Amino acid sequence: MGTSSGSNIHHHPSSKMLPPRQQPRAAGLQTSLSLVSSDPRLSPDAQELRSNSDNIRESPTESASSRETWPTADAMMAKKMENGKAENDCPEQSVIRRVSGADKIFLRDIARERVDVISEKMHHLPDDFLDELKNGLRAILEGSGGSQHREEFSILQRLVQNRSDLTAKTLIRAHRVQLEILVSINTGIQAFLHPSISLSQTSLIEVFVFKRCRNIACQNQLPADDCTCEICANRSGFCNLCMCVICNKFDFEVNTCRWIGCDLCSHWTHTDCAIRDGQICMGPSVKSGAGPTEMLFRCRACNRTSELLGWVKDVFQHCAPAWEREALTRELDFVARIFRGSEDARGRKLFWKCEELIEKMKGGLVESTACRVILMFFQGTYYAKH
Repeated sequence: MGTSSGSNIHHHPSSKMLPPRQQPRAAGLQTSLSLVSSDPRLSPDAQELRSNSDNIRESPTESASSRETWPTADAMMAKKMENGKAENDCPEQSVIRRVSGADKIFLRDIARERVDVISEKMHHLPDDFLDELKNGLRAILEGSGGSQHREEFSILQRLVQNRSDLTAKTLIRAHRVQLEILVSINTGIQAFLHPSISLSQTSLIEVFVFKRCRNIACQNQLPADDCTCEICANRSGFCNLCMCVICNKFDFEVNTCRWIGCDLCSHWTHTDCAIRDGQICMGPSVKSGAGPTEMLFRCRACNRTSELLGWVKDVFQHCAPAWEREALTRELDFVARIFRGSEDARGRKLFWKCEELIEKMKGGLVESTACRVILMFFQGTYYAKH
């Protein structure tokens, strides 16, 4: 990546990039959102939901360019769905056999029928039936039934998203379980069905109509912080406090080089997305605006740039001592990929050092030693620069 790649982009002075979502430890080191600590901008209920969402997390679900992590379906229910799928055309039918005749409600009914009609029927159904209906959708979202579940979810989501009658005004009349199911189908997030997560009726409606962040651990009103940038104004459901400005996804990764935060506008970008889209590139120094080039991050939200070497140094100094072996290896790999195309001496040396430590750790080098080596490298690089 040549130096010309950063020649036409705006710069802003910055003393240091902020460690992503790091719990504040000292003055001058703070972030827009930390999913591992309480946020004063969140209500007590939202902070409790954030804690619950971390406690119930079991396994990740991969998306195209990033990861969103949700509570998984109950293993027994998934098994029950698997055993019953051969007997039924629709995946959820196996869990609702106890209700017969005109009283039966299927997920497709909820997805396509009028809100008031389904709400009235659901008020007469037993709670255990409604729970099993929710569990059936959780199994579909988890994908335990393979292609059958993926196809069924696609049908359900098309039915919901093609409707014009699902508005804040009509959803007020929805049954609680009906609303949870509609929100989960619309967002593809099974956390809204989990028994440990309980949002108010108003909050669920706001999530459905893109007025509240769909991230259970965030739950901020949208646009977050009343941001008026083009991204926040034009992307339905986008939250600048926790979502990537490129892929629109979020996850629960914290204290990591996986995320890059913009000093100026406090928007976040996945490192992988920034590399793929060319938002990480060589350019003139952000401090002098001329002279030697360095590796820069260009924020898509505000088009300003920040230097990356100081940011990586801050992340490692404040977070690396707490990383386990796997995490340290992963973070070294992130940094190596960031500086792989570096053309300045300091960036190239950092790339080589990360590659070297990764190989040595594969050969048995203990993580505490690797951590000490990289921290000493950053210290030496800092003093050499100044």
